[in-house]
Amino acid sequence: MASQQTSVFTFLAVVQIFIALFVSSAGTIHIYIGAPGALSSPFLTRNVGFENFNNLTLSNYSNYESNFGLGPSTDISGTYNGLRVKSNDVYGGSGSSGKYAVAYKDSEIKLYVRRTGRTGLGYFGLYWAAIDDSNWLEFFYQGVSVYKYTGKDVHKLINSLSDSRAWYGNQYNWHWFYGNNPSQAYSYIEFHFHDPLFLFDEVRFRDTGSEGFETDDHSIGCFPGEA
Repeated sequence: MASQQTSVFTFLAVVQIFIALFVSSAGTIHIYIGAPGALSSPFLTRNVGFENFNNLTLSNYSNYESNFGLGPSTDISGTYNGLRVKSNDVYGGSGSSGKYAVAYKDSEIKLYVRRTGRTGLGYFGLYWAAIDDSNWLEFFYQGVSVYKYTGKDVHKLINSLSDSRAWYGNQYNWHWFYGNNPSQAYSYIEFHFHDPLFLFDEVRFRDTGSEGFETDDHSIGCFPGEA
């Protein structure tokens, strides 16, 4: 796989503007980091689906099929392997109630995504809660790793901002846990693969240490600009 360009931006959920924070050398991935508490972006691409796990019982799922809320006729779908679902608490979940997914070192979550007539997708977003340096998000295409991003990378980005403390403490749970756990950062992160030849068909979530990778509100879709 050729080298990628990684561009990182913040997004504001209502104002619909973005600020360039970091640009490195050649490639095709743009990363957007949400303003504190933001769970959506003005840059969402066409045909985007959303999975928040709220329709599931509190359990472990070896296989969970999702159409990401797009309905039975959608051409986008996915299968979660090793999914562990928990109820909202200070470490994960959004809104006043609901559920979230968590991966541990011994229980990696794998998401296999499909689109009818195509071999991969180009957009993925997630609410990354109670971020730990040891959290590890990795994209694959046809069994080959194409990009990875860790909790340490997120912390490096957030801590480079003049108002970095705004991302610390739970800004997403609007009831019992709002503002709690101020020692950990919380954010919505989006990955845009800006090249129809550079796609992914699998996303893996794991923790390489003794912490958990808490995640929720997955969004998925086509690469930006696709017809």
